[in-house]
Amino acid sequence: MKKLLFIAPSPLYLEKGSSLRMFAILKILSRYYKIDLVTYSTGKEFTLDNVVIYRTSRFFKPNLAVGIPSISKLVLDFLMYLKIIRLSLFNHYNVVHCEDFEGIALGYFSGWFNKKSVYVYDLHNRILDNLHLKTKAKSGRDNFLLFLENLFVKKTDKIILNWGKYLYDKVLSQKPCFLYYDPIDTNSATIKNSQDEYLIYTGNFEEYQGLGDFIPVFAKSNVSYKLYLVGMPTEKIINLIKKYNCTGRIEVLGRRTVQETNALIKNSICGILPRRSGSCMKAIHYILWNKPVIAKDTDSNREMVTDEYNGYLYSNNEKLLSILEAVQNDKKALESLQSGIEKTKKRIFDIWAEDRFIKEYEK
Repeated sequence: MKKLLFIAPSPLYLEKGSSLRMFAILKILSRYYKIDLVTYSTGKEFTLDNVVIYRTSRFFKPNLAVGIPSISKLVLDFLMYLKIIRLSLFNHYNVVHCEDFEGIALGYFSGWFNKKSVYVYDLHNRILDNLHLKTKAKSGRDNFLLFLENLFVKKTDKIILNWGKYLYDKVLSQKPCFLYYDPIDTNSATIKNSQDEYLIYTGNFEEYQGLGDFIPVFAKSNVSYKLYLVGMPTEKIINLIKKYNCTGRIEVLGRRTVQETNALIKNSICGILPRRSGSCMKAIHYILWNKPVIAKDTDSNREMVTDEYNGYLYSNNEKLLSILEAVQNDKKALESLQSGIEKTKKRIFDIWAEDRFIKEYEK
């Protein structure tokens, strides 16, 4: 078997978006390569055939905030860099697989030790998108990040994308690219039956997710459905629920396992996706359980959600309010979305196919 260096600057394994994507790709590649995985000291322990795990020092295991640069992350990345160099000195890797911007940065700056390796960049988000900035550079920092991104892309031999729009990006399309959506565990746990009819949101509670915009509109609506929020809430969201006297209508369920979350989605009426910007494939999680998606009208959400085909898109509060009331009052309209949902699911499964992934990966 060929040998692969897998650079994953993230807590691995955790039951959250980026970690789940890395783990799913790692599982596929481990069936075709002998893998040395370099990752953070944080995250759940796991074992996979053909995978040797090299973690940073277990004496340094900081709590990391979602998607936020920090001194702790820089320290972890530096410790990873030292391990990458050490491994590269004593091994020849056919492939260096780099996860997201930090991964390709570590791969690039250790590239002298892997001159003959094929470099694959699994890009979750463009760097400016990931920092929730506008893609057009307007500051010295933005210009510097774009300069680095161009530099890293030129080093890359192939790029894996999780968002179709990136296929047509001028920077990324310099190199061969292929699309691979974030995989979802389709196992479902058994949970206590609820008599509630409810809408559901899953994910983190950061401002860019848009819950702060969604809750006031939900509070004003006359719908009898509850709203279940799965994840660890921020103090701001808790206070917002209290402010609008919605403690009986909105239930915060806390962090749940993927399997428990699947069961909650399976029993819901619709999935909620109010995210304001950036790429997000969370709609897949809802659609796989045959649930329509009520989503903010953004580029990312339009990737998966088509208005009145497999869900509903809204661009303002008035449209959102009318959608919420229609979802409750027009059950036939909801049923009519199932055909679009099934066709979308087929497209997702075609993109997920392992033989397609490996064929594109090794092309």
